[in-house]
Amino acid sequence: MVDEPRRTSPLKLILRLVVIAAVIGCLYFFIRNVEWAKLGEAFAHAKLWPLALAAAINFLLLYGKAACWHVMLAPRYVVGTIPLFRYTIAAFAASVIAPARAGELVRVWALKKHHGVPWSDGAAIAVTEKLLDAMSMLVLISPIPWLLPDLPGWIETSLLACSGVSLAVFLVLVVAVGRVKPESESWFARFIKGMHVLRAPRRLVLAFLALFFTWAADLAMVSLCLYGVGIDLPIGAGLLILFTLNLSIVVPSTPASVGALEVGALAATRLLHVPDEPALAFALIYHALQVVPLIVAGFALELRLVLGLEQQQDASVAPAKS
Repeated sequence: MVDEPRRTSPLKLILRLVVIAAVIGCLYFFIRNVEWAKLGEAFAHAKLWPLALAAAINFLLLYGKAACWHVMLAPRYVVGTIPLFRYTIAAFAASVIAPARAGELVRVWALKKHHGVPWSDGAAIAVTEKLLDAMSMLVLISPIPWLLPDLPGWIETSLLACSGVSLAVFLVLVVAVGRVKPESESWFARFIKGMHVLRAPRRLVLAFLALFFTWAADLAMVSLCLYGVGIDLPIGAGLLILFTLNLSIVVPSTPASVGALEVGALAATRLLHVPDEPALAFALIYHALQVVPLIVAGFALELRLVLGLEQQQDASVAPAKS
């Protein structure tokens, strides 16, 4: 008999609804004075070649994440970058249609099924990537206070707070990986041991550089989309937009972060005194280029994996194997 699907607890449902309501309220605050005719003009006059290049760079960004996983899985598991690239595309595509970013489990599941990577190790790599991802972004955007000295104080405070939390978590996990006993076989111990890259300096640097490259690619996407809708801003402004839009989607809210990402982008463009209409056009185009090509590629490459059909099939036959 197949296990019944887990039901969302009332508390989680309430919290999710509160977050969604907050996103809707913030979005209304930013777009309530938008002149829709001017927004249409911003779309109509958008340059196509920068946007096409931005869409291509998005796949380069995901390849960098796949390269990071390749480094972190070694030397225990040898998984090629190309399969990891496919799983990464599938994971991001699944996160667009699955609630609460559940698609992020796709890579972990695919690694277990096709490459024998245990759940504990796959989950450990996923958590490690998130940590290094945050740290590499914070390094990239660290010049913001110097490049844009007239910004409100909460920007610098947020940067310092995020950096402090990331560094503290990093140090705690480094110590934990060093202290876990090799003979420990509990799931938690195996999970901590799966973060072995944190105590392998060479591989740690390589993984960090791969993720730093992905953020540099993301910054290029932001700059190209800004240029595409006729917004001329310095690189410091692009870094600020990258920071605020990612800060706004830290907490899972709407599917594909619809509305939440726009709120983050518009918060930055408002601080930069960009008119609302081209700013909203930028946010919508950037978001579309983050989502639509990945859905198309994910369906083309790993349709069953993205839709969860393989996982359901395995779950249905698992009891027969026991």
